[in-house]
Amino acid sequence: CSSSSQHGISDEAKATILHLRESLVRQKETILDQRETIRELTAKLTLCESFGRGHHDDNHHGKSQYLGKHCFSPEQTGKTLQALKERLENLQVGRNSSSSYSSSLRDLLQHKINEIKVSNCLLKISVELLEVILLRNAILFHSLLFSSLTGPNKKPKNPDAFQIGFPMRTNYMYGRIKCTLLSEIFALTVCLWLKGGSGPGIGTPFSYSVPGQANELVLIEWGNNPMELLVNDKVKKSSNYKTGFVTVITWSTRDGMWEAYLDGVKRGSGENLSPWHSIKPGGVFILGQEQDTLGGRFDATQSFVGEMSDLQLWSRVLTSTEIYNKVSCSSHLSGDVITWSESMVELHGGVTKYPFDPCH
Repeated sequence: CSSSSQHGISDEAKATILHLRESLVRQKETILDQRETIRELTAKLTLCESFGRGHHDDNHHGKSQYLGKHCFSPEQTGKTLQALKERLENLQVGRNSSSSYSSSLRDLLQHKINEIKVSNCLLKISVELLEVILLRNAILFHSLLFSSLTGPNKKPKNPDAFQIGFPMRTNYMYGRIKCTLLSEIFALTVCLWLKGGSGPGIGTPFSYSVPGQANELVLIEWGNNPMELLVNDKVKKSSNYKTGFVTVITWSTRDGMWEAYLDGVKRGSGENLSPWHSIKPGGVFILGQEQDTLGGRFDATQSFVGEMSDLQLWSRVLTSTEIYNKVSCSSHLSGDVITWSESMVELHGGVTKYPFDPCH
């Protein structure tokens, strides 16, 4: 739009210049014609004035004849002089008019040139202003993006931010979850933050037993072996555990499909882990010990040593996006079977508890 406007102004200026040039050419021709006329009249006037003053020579008769041919009577001379004067005045007016017209055209041309300069200046200022606005918006966008990725408000605070600690392997330190399954479930997702103690293997962070099956659902690590998932006393090695990470295990009764995640990254998967089995209701959830009977008979060699926090249990398989959002603390998903809270955990045998938020 700006370029077309400038193009239009340039065409108009060109037309004005051409018109001025043609006018000047015509005026020049008129001036030359008038100059020739003035020259002729001046010659006649000079001749007549010399005869009128009575200058005669030996060829007086011849001069009288010449005067008779080419000169005028005093009345005619006066009229001729008056006509000459009027023509000179008209010529002067024409010159002034031409000069005034030329001046007007020059003013118009200068005005158009100034308009073009102003338009170019405004265009440059607009472009520079637009560049400044775009740069400012880019800086603002990157600032907001950086804040959203690294700022203190990235991770919503867990209202029940605490952890429990098992300083040594015993058969009497444990935590008990104050709830149980009210009905059977056909899929699950377990999520918890773990930090193991010194020595190989962290033991049993979590176990669930039901009447008739002590190992209905168990998460355990023996020695230097990968962490194992037991469903209905059937075992699958899930993943290599790393201390200070969030471990997520999913399982589905359909074909016994299972997956293991470490800090949101899938580290293992498989199938045929107790396919078409359902997790029975009415059992006992224990933290830190593996159960040989319903809620008891703990073995110190299988006990958990270290710290844990934010245990959540769902009765469905979470999507990979939900798992990532949970682990990265971009959302605070709570389990529908177990939700980590102080009122939900009952501690025994000297298990420690203190504030802790795995999201910070």
